[in-house]
Formats: sequence, structure tokens, C-alpha cells
Amino acid sequence: MADLAQQTDSKYYATLSVAQLGSEHAAASIRWMKNVAMVQLQLSVDEALELLGGLKRRTWFEWVKKAESHQPLAISRDVMERFSLLIGIYKAMKLSVPDAPNALNHFFNEPSSANLFQGQSVKHYLLQHGTMAALYNVRRYFDAQRG
Repeated sequence: MADLAQQTDSKYYATLSVAQLGSEHAAASIRWMKNVAMVQLQLSVDEALELLGGLKRRTWFEWVKKAESHQPLAISRDVMERFSLLIGIYKAMKLSVPDAPNALNHFFNEPSSANLFQGQSVKHYLLQHGTMAALYNVRRYFDAQRG
């Protein structure tokens, strides 16, 4: 069994370099932010860029263009970690709220009674703090809520 897994893994990785694999993940993350997070959570471009560590608009639009045209992308580990945390927060919130129209948007944008958010919305808390620690805190909070 281990031999089969090793063969499968080496076959897969033989077709993709580490740089290509990273570029594919980066492109998928950018498409997720643009097509899912910004739409369903009603994030403006500026808010999304702030959550990604204060990216410049020009950089963002260059990345979007490359992601949509399947050109190679080079994104820092910091930004990829932020994408990972945001995707995890989104997924955890999606599992925490009813499957009703606008429920996720409401949950993200309306004030929360949870101690962590101190009466702020999840969105406002993340934007106000703007740190990697805030992203980790929110991710841990939602993971703990799920049990």
C-alpha cells in the first residue's frame, strides 16, 4: 500500500514543480477571494486588500489578471497564509450558519455578541486589527464553535 502511495505521489509531483504547485494554489486563492469572498461577504476591493496584509490595488489587479489567464504567479508566504486563514474562516462560518439566503453575509457583517468581537462584526474586528494574530484568533474561535 505504501508503495502505491509513493508511486502516485511521485507521479503527481513529477508533473508539477514546486513553483507551479504554489502558483496554482495562489491563482485558486485569488479567484476564491474575487468570486466568493468579495461577493458573498460583501468585501470591497480595499477591504479584501487590507485583510491580505495591505496589498496595493495595482498588485491585486495584476494578480487577478494572471490568475484568470493562468499565468505563473509569485505570492509571498505571508499572503498565502492569510488566504489560507480567510478560507478556513469562511468555511467554518459556512458550517456555523443556517443555509439561508444572505445568512453568511449577515453573520459576517452584523455585530456579534461573542466576547472576542466585543460587539463588532467579524468583518470590522478583522479590519480594525488587521494582523495575522486577529486572523488566527477568528479562525480558532470558529473552529472551537464547531467543536
